[in-house]
Amino acid sequence: MEYLIGIQGQDFVLVAADNIAANSIIQMKQDQDKMFKLSDKILLLCVGEAGDTVQFAEYIQKNIQLYKMRNGYELSPKAAANFTRKNLADYLRSRPCRKRTS
Repeated sequence: MEYLIGIQGQDFVLVAADNIAANSIIQMKQDQDKMFKLSDKILLLCVGEAGDTVQFAEYIQKNIQLYKMRNGYELSPKAAANFTRKNLADYLRSRPCRKRTS
C-alpha cells in the first residue's frame, strides 16, 4: 500500500508520504519521490502508477510555472487545485482507464 497524509493546523500544514513504488505485492523501488513543489506555497503529492504520477505531476508543475512566467504572478492554491482537477478529469475521460486488481 502507498500512503499520503496531510494535516492542516491554524498556521501550518504538515504533509508526509511513503517512498515505496509497488505493483501489487512486488516492491519495485524504495526511493520514489511523491512530493512535487508547484510553487512557493503549493505542494502536490501523487500516488498511483509510478510513471503516470511522475508524468502528470511534472506536467502540472511546468504549466503552473509557465502561467507565472506569462502573467507575472502565481496561481492561488485554489486555482492550482482547479487546474489540476480539470486536467486530471480531461485525461481520464480521453483515454481508457486501467484498473488495478489486487
